[in-house]
Amino acid sequence: MKIIAHRFLMTIITLLLIGHMQTAMADDDPILVRLATETQRLPIYLSHFICENANLDSSYCAKLEKVLQFDLDHNGMTFILQPTNEREKQSNATSLEQAPTPADWKALNAFYLVKVRVRDGKLNVRLFASNADNAKSIDALPLTGDLKRDRRQIHQLADIIHKALFNKDGIASTRILYTIKSKQGTQWNSEIWEADYDGENRRQLTKNSGYSIAPFYVPPKNGYAAGSFFFVSYNTGQPKIYYQSLTEGAAPQRLTLMKGNQLMPTLSRQRDKLAFISDVTGNPDLFILPFNPEVGATGKPYQIFSTHQATQGTPTFSPDGSQIAFVSNKDGAPRIYVMKVPAPGTSLKDIKATLLTKRNRENTAPAWSPDGTKIAYCSITQGTRQIWIYDLNTKEERQLTQGTNNKENPSWAPNSLHLVFNSSDANACELYLINLNQSDAVQITSGIGEKRFPSWEPRS
Repeated sequence: MKIIAHRFLMTIITLLLIGHMQTAMADDDPILVRLATETQRLPIYLSHFICENANLDSSYCAKLEKVLQFDLDHNGMTFILQPTNEREKQSNATSLEQAPTPADWKALNAFYLVKVRVRDGKLNVRLFASNADNAKSIDALPLTGDLKRDRRQIHQLADIIHKALFNKDGIASTRILYTIKSKQGTQWNSEIWEADYDGENRRQLTKNSGYSIAPFYVPPKNGYAAGSFFFVSYNTGQPKIYYQSLTEGAAPQRLTLMKGNQLMPTLSRQRDKLAFISDVTGNPDLFILPFNPEVGATGKPYQIFSTHQATQGTPTFSPDGSQIAFVSNKDGAPRIYVMKVPAPGTSLKDIKATLLTKRNRENTAPAWSPDGTKIAYCSITQGTRQIWIYDLNTKEERQLTQGTNNKENPSWAPNSLHLVFNSSDANACELYLINLNQSDAVQITSGIGEKRFPSWEPRS
């Protein structure tokens, strides 16, 4: 059993759980998205905040302005025009309520204009479009003077603007789970953290867990935000799956007393099936546990895929919960397969999986987009791990990233437009944010420790 467990762990490491493959990259080497844009982003001009508040000075307002600039520049639909004296002059040529004239729009060279005034501890916003006569008003959003809380209020504002312009939900107010690995004395430690989508306002969720990896949000009920998450901890020596509330100071709960190693948990959007990998039968295979977040396990785990002397890994459910994609090296190198989720009691010999990825022979970490149209994954491309996308409609595989550092563990935003992933060179491992309408990625974490295994908060 020790030999089997060792082989299991080493194979899983190869399949990119830990992802220690390192290659050097110059600090100025960009991470580019090699994908034809799906929507042309529109230019938006954000006028400097008008600060008319005795308790919130201009420097504080400037910090809030930078947050909104980031949100509007990375929402996938608009891009920020850089301020110039002429643009600022034209943006202030009219009152907060009055729409710019055609001459003003020509000078601004923008499609949208956003004006923000801070007065009496509240945000008052006017949103103008060059093809509309009337402004949209967003009034009386309260500020506290606490930057951490007010950053989230600005994120809420960005999502309100996004909804007003495009009638779609934004992602600025979402959050991301990830791990930070660091060395304490002679021991390596890895804990679960959560941050806003831009990497700010981070907070530690697990403490003294030993070595924790692979966090995954529990999809919320309709109308609610995510309130708990799964993760894997080596606290007992073997990797086991735990379940924990996002509430400050919450204690983790062991998911199952099942023997062997358990890894890579993922829950269906219907909140009724937990898929994971376990070697309890002697081989790393794919299992499902009937599960309800309110009561826990509602049945016994059952095996849904197994092949002789092959390793399965990183399952991901389709949005409707009827299919599951996963990694298997059953035909040689690890590649991604997809199959229907079998009913309990189905004979393993009757379960068939279809090969999905064919361009490269080492594919790992699939992530099914919330809209069901794409699967993001990691693939070794000319010796380096890159992020690819499989389009389920066109059956095409397309490379997103390039460059000399390894990109791993993609996770979709609720809008199926943005992705977060970790990227590592010889000196660091940080999280990056991209969207399919932009040609570059932006780093959202920094500081001590290796950041890995990002998981984007789902929305109901």
